[in-house]
Amino acid sequence: MIDFKATVLIVDDMQVNLAILSEILKCEYHVKIAKSGQKALEIVENGNIDLILLDIVMPELDGYEVCEILKNSDKTKDIPIIFVTASKEADDEEKGFLVGAVDYITKPFKPKTILSRVRTHINLHLRQTELEKLSHDLQNKNIELKKYISIIQEISITDGLTNVYNRRHFNEIFPKIVNSAKRNNELVCFLLLDIDHFKLYNDNYGHQAGDNVLVKFTSCLKLSLKRVDDMCFRLGGEEFAVIFKSEDEEKALEFADTLKSNIENLAIPHEYNSASKYITASLGLICKYGREIENIDAIYKEADDLLYEAKNSGRNNIKVNALPNRVRN
Repeated sequence: MIDFKATVLIVDDMQVNLAILSEILKCEYHVKIAKSGQKALEIVENGNIDLILLDIVMPELDGYEVCEILKNSDKTKDIPIIFVTASKEADDEEKGFLVGAVDYITKPFKPKTILSRVRTHINLHLRQTELEKLSHDLQNKNIELKKYISIIQEISITDGLTNVYNRRHFNEIFPKIVNSAKRNNELVCFLLLDIDHFKLYNDNYGHQAGDNVLVKFTSCLKLSLKRVDDMCFRLGGEEFAVIFKSEDEEKALEFADTLKSNIENLAIPHEYNSASKYITASLGLICKYGREIENIDAIYKEADDLLYEAKNSGRNNIKVNALPNRVRN
């Protein structure tokens, strides 16, 4: 394994200072040198620099100006800068910290002081860089994890065959819809559907053909929905549910009529269906305002009873609570 050595850039217009500092640091670090502020900026732009020892008094660009330029760049703003100067004025030191330096060393050089300060800030910089990388990696993993969680959640509420919501999601969302309707006294339209004589279809055409019917039947349900918040569910076997919005009971019944017709218009042959020569469905429709609803179980049972009545009335028809004496054939 190759040991990592950090890179230190020494910036000073005096060759003797560059030589002294290089000699102090070369045993522990890769050393680069620049004799001007402009050259320092070019080196930093083109290479990986872990720390800069920066003289203040230089021609053209002085150390303060170089520091400000580096701190104003997203690419170089995190490189630690230690000012190295002969000035011992407090104002100069304060200005150095204000423009972004992490430390301030005065000449003449003391090798142990130079090494100690450089080690400290190199280690801090490397740890900070490592923490930022870990944080970035963690954020990416969290994003990836959230995607997987979202996929898993979607799978957990979706019927694997028909790709519509399953009974689990129905059990979760239906109480919320009813409770919302109660608060706002909105109309709840709830439709239970059952494919007529589906067992006979499976027995005579085979379960693969039965699965194909379920897929086409569900696709028909989804395409028949009018609003983005209308929802359909496979509750199990050949039983489905639709929760939808409607202005009133008549419009709800018209929607159920259309849905029933769309199913029969699929024209899937079913010679063992007593109601038609094609696949059909029996439907139980509940339309109630929120304040009329006693509880979730009651509204479900009422829809289920209506579905049972529809089956006993010859199948391929709708029974609805709002118009109890009317049967749609």
